Amino acid sequence: MKQQMQYLDFPIEEMRLRIQNAKKLLEEADMTGMVVTAAANHYYFTGVRKLANWATFTRTIFVFIPRDKEPVLYVQDFGGPEALSRSAVRDVRTFSDIMGAPVEGIVEIMKELGMDTGKVGWELGYEQRMDMAVNDYLAVKERLPHAVFVDASMLIWKLRMIKMPAEIACMRKANQIAARSFDRVFSEICEGMTEKEVERKLVSIMAQEGAEQPGFIIVISGPGNYDRISARPTNRQLKKGDLVWIDAGVQYYNYWTDYCRAGVVGGPTAEQRRLQSIIHEITMKGVQTISPGMPAAKIYETCGHEMEKHGLPWSFECGRAGHGVGLQLTEPPSIAGCDSTVLQPGMVITCEPGYVCDLGCFDIEENVLVTEDGFEILSGGRRELHEIPAL
Repeated sequence: MKQQMQYLDFPIEEMRLRIQNAKKLLEEADMTGMVVTAAANHYYFTGVRKLANWATFTRTIFVFIPRDKEPVLYVQDFGGPEALSRSAVRDVRTFSDIMGAPVEGIVEIMKELGMDTGKVGWELGYEQRMDMAVNDYLAVKERLPHAVFVDASMLIWKLRMIKMPAEIACMRKANQIAARSFDRVFSEICEGMTEKEVERKLVSIMAQEGAEQPGFIIVISGPGNYDRISARPTNRQLKKGDLVWIDAGVQYYNYWTDYCRAGVVGGPTAEQRRLQSIIHEITMKGVQTISPGMPAAKIYETCGHEMEKHGLPWSFECGRAGHGVGLQLTEPPSIAGCDSTVLQPGMVITCEPGYVCDLGCFDIEENVLVTEDGFEILSGGRRELHEIPAL
């Protein structure tokens, strides 16, 4: 079926360039094509999203990208009309299967596109997941004995790590929304509210400020809780003296932000202000390291050196001082000593060295675009500790 692209989210030229770039990499890797099914990947290549992404495993969306022919989008009948109106891929086909993947249909399309021989890429490796059952994948593989199914994860990341202009515009907008939302929520919460009420307040503010949807939300507060840096909000009430740390993000056209900011009920102490200031200084030292051609590991090393200079340990156990961000909340590269990725213009990464002690969680995450001659900080909002009203 051919369609009109009535509701395409991105410039058609940019969408076509994504496919062209994929074909070039397929040729370099001597692959006959690749198949993608993960939500972020089929959105990246076609502009079509699954209704609720990973909230449902029914009705997988398949994108076939052959090296020498035009791509095919293959969706269940239910999603056909939406795909026709949204997809940058012109060849949209549908299947009726509802109890699993349309194995025979997949096999026939792969044969038609010349992907029944040679190396065919799938989402098998680093930070990738297929949105289809392993048994269905194996059934397809069994029916194509002359094809070698290989991992395409690094090929996919080579494309997605470098954001195109329209992607950067979405991320800039998402960061503006997040900055306003964080400043507002700390001005509208108070002693006596529960962490869950803070969460609901932030969700509401994000929507008012223009977020397409809220991302994850972490709220921690009070002594004994500061090391719960991946915590879901609880019914604990905020008390005077509590440091309230919020780590959250918004999505705008499926592109994420990742922020953390903090405040203290009744106002911060001098020592809390000092620690927040030190972490901000260290974070900025890491940010100022960012430039094209710089290994991601250098940012990690800089932050570690600065922490030691201030007599602070690496108290976070997340194993890194930041990460890539884009169509996923966290994606390559990792800002870690073990990541050899070299920064390139168009990458968007976070920098977030942190310190946890009995006085609070001190972490001020920045979202940073790698530019041709350095960096641009996309994130905003207040970095100093907010003063949350006490009753």
